[in-house]
Amino acid sequence: MDENKRRMSELLVETGAYKDLDRPVILTSGELGIYYVNTEKLAQDNGEFEKYGEDSGAMFNHAVKMMEARPTFKEVIEIIADEVKPLTTGHDFAQISGGQRRDWLFSGPVAYVLGLPHISLYKQPLSQGFEILTCGGSRVLPKYSKDLSDVKAIHIADLLTEASSCCKEPNGWIPQLRSGGADITDLFAVTTRLQGGEQNLDKLGVKTHTFVAIDEDFLGAYSKNPGRACAYHSDPKAWSEAYLRAEGALALVGAFDPLGGKLDRAKKFMARYEQVLRATGKMPELENVVQAKYGQPLSAILGDK
Repeated sequence: MDENKRRMSELLVETGAYKDLDRPVILTSGELGIYYVNTEKLAQDNGEFEKYGEDSGAMFNHAVKMMEARPTFKEVIEIIADEVKPLTTGHDFAQISGGQRRDWLFSGPVAYVLGLPHISLYKQPLSQGFEILTCGGSRVLPKYSKDLSDVKAIHIADLLTEASSCCKEPNGWIPQLRSGGADITDLFAVTTRLQGGEQNLDKLGVKTHTFVAIDEDFLGAYSKNPGRACAYHSDPKAWSEAYLRAEGALALVGAFDPLGGKLDRAKKFMARYEQVLRATGKMPELENVVQAKYGQPLSAILGDK
């Protein structure tokens, strides 16, 4: 492990961006997870970034402010910028891109440090074109362009799982950039869970550079329960199926809150594991607890009926 990757691993643990969990949770992909990798905690802003999820300019300003206020976050950004810089050398139209919203915490400050424009990508593309942020003095100056021809884009991601946000058509980050004419062949991820994202990006001709891989070496060094963590890492699906057969899904009920923010995860989880729950007789208890807690049948919450 080189020095930058070792230091980034230490910072993940020091800031609580990596944390072991007593009980599993549902990840964005719908898979179960037994440790958190919340890369955004590297910014140490107590979640303030969530205020700026619809405004990349405000997120840019906030992230730069946090970089200047938190020496360890500045260290993170400088490590990333040092790795990105050689790929921008000699390209007059190199730009840094980041996707809504957690990417912006890292892509914005990296663009700031390198003195490059920032392409802000939104989940729903903007009708006026791509939002390009540049710094003039202490202010972010947004402009819009529908033409990214001649631009060499380098994407910065906070966390890779399956890279669906990057790859999906037509509004994934890579398809968006290419639809505008940009050349995008390199992506830097602060962390990766090694769940297929690199392979999916490779199919699109994008090389992935990662700083921390949540693998057996990392888990053996930093997990409080390395045996359990490594068993999960070696086969998350098998570990999850064994857990659900034994324990059911009651620990996950909070994800089914119809007014919460995790319902999309719950739907993906059910697509993966409903048959396991039914086969082991654990489905009725989940349905009963969801009905009692939220006053709606599980099928209605999931939109099955």
